[in-house]
Amino acid sequence: MSFGVSGKYRLDRRLGGGGMAEVFAGSTIGAEGFSRKVAIKRVLPGYSDNTRFAHMFVAEAQISSRLVHPNIVSVLDFDRDGDGRLFLVMELVEGKDLDALLATGMLPRPVVIFVIGEILRGLGFAHDLPSGTDLRGVIHRDVSPHNVLLSWEGAVKVSDFGIAKARAASAASASVFIKGKPAYMSPEQANGEPLDGRSDLFAVGVMLWEMLVGQRLFLAEDTRATLAAVLFGQIPRPRTVRGDVPKDLERVTMRLLERDLPARYATAEEAIADLTTCADAPRGGREALIAVLGERFSNAAPVRQSVARARSVGLLPTPLPGVLPPSSPHTLTASATGQVAMAAATSPGLSTVMSAPTATLDVPARRSLARLLLLLTVAIASALVTFLIVSAVRRPSATGARGDLGPGSAASSAGHPPTDHPEPRAIRRADAPSAAAAAPVAAGLADVPKPDASPVQPASPGANQGSASLPEPTPPGTLGAPERAASGSSASDRPRDMSK
Repeated sequence: MSFGVSGKYRLDRRLGGGGMAEVFAGSTIGAEGFSRKVAIKRVLPGYSDNTRFAHMFVAEAQISSRLVHPNIVSVLDFDRDGDGRLFLVMELVEGKDLDALLATGMLPRPVVIFVIGEILRGLGFAHDLPSGTDLRGVIHRDVSPHNVLLSWEGAVKVSDFGIAKARAASAASASVFIKGKPAYMSPEQANGEPLDGRSDLFAVGVMLWEMLVGQRLFLAEDTRATLAAVLFGQIPRPRTVRGDVPKDLERVTMRLLERDLPARYATAEEAIADLTTCADAPRGGREALIAVLGERFSNAAPVRQSVARARSVGLLPTPLPGVLPPSSPHTLTASATGQVAMAAATSPGLSTVMSAPTATLDVPARRSLARLLLLLTVAIASALVTFLIVSAVRRPSATGARGDLGPGSAASSAGHPPTDHPEPRAIRRADAPSAAAAAPVAAGLADVPKPDASPVQPASPGANQGSASLPEPTPPGTLGAPERAASGSSASDRPRDMSK
């Protein structure tokens, strides 16, 4: 294919190739300097003249032209060059394939879920094409990390339907030859049985297992041993190999890898529904993938102009919520129990966030509500403590005032018998020190004879022993001194009648 073949396309650089075709990065040539970057898949010399291979390549072009979906590489044109070689023009996905990304190390689980979900969306569309066509669906039959393209802008696209098998509206038939990569084949494909979309889902399950664990699932020394492992080998649960794999992701993985077809997911949409309910399902998966690609391929990933301007003045753009900044790579650290834990680098400091031109501080609503409840609780507790302190200060003063009158009246009643004209006892004590100090005063007043009272005779020695101590102050709510004198005093404590 020479420069300007058919006046439409130009080759720029070689991207890769296989045993039957090679892929170039090219561009269209249009009027008035119009140009668009494309990918051109050209058949190697000799294969275009092979009738059987040419028929298969034409079938690929016809099938791929019907697969118009955001997660499938679009086919734009099909033609022959000046040398008669067939070529296929496709959209150019500038980025890396999934195999190259996995070679850089383990991926964050939200990125894994996002990539697998996008692959399933593309395959789900191919398996169940819209009505109005003579095809019920298309089986890829070669799903693998090499055929999943990741753009720098976070797009995930399934490519290379070259060995796809079209299912007619009646039924699907098996191929005579086994096609595809043995390590990602389904058991029914390796056994040469009729296929449906569940065969591609098994291949997705193999990729998901490897992305969660970090190693190959079906690894053998040759193709025959690999096919034997696919058909009869034990498939370990991811958590038995890597203990930090979440259980919900493990359930989805093992159901995709079911050898029993009825137990496997029937459609890609069912698998997507379970993936989205996993705890690590991302809210911004595309942005997370962009960040990982920019981090792992910093020398190749294009830089936005706004980011370049921010870096030129020493600032970094504010990362999107839930997305790791490119400068904070994930590292794998082995714990003491042998499990592998994902450790993220520290987040940017407060000064960096405050100095960023577009930085904003996003405080979750739950944190604001918790802070409001905390302040309300502190206010209520402060008011309660203040109320208790004030009550405690007022209670002793009131009790002391009542206690000053009690002992004095008790002492007076004990020293004088009741008379017909009781003497008023309104004694003002503005600064009475205490009830104990008031008791002797009351006792002294009791020895003074009253005009209307009978003379008090000295008590007998036995009586002195019974009345040697002064009566104690009466606590509130108990019997006063007069009641005790009337009910509990002995005969010796009563005044004697000298007339007898």
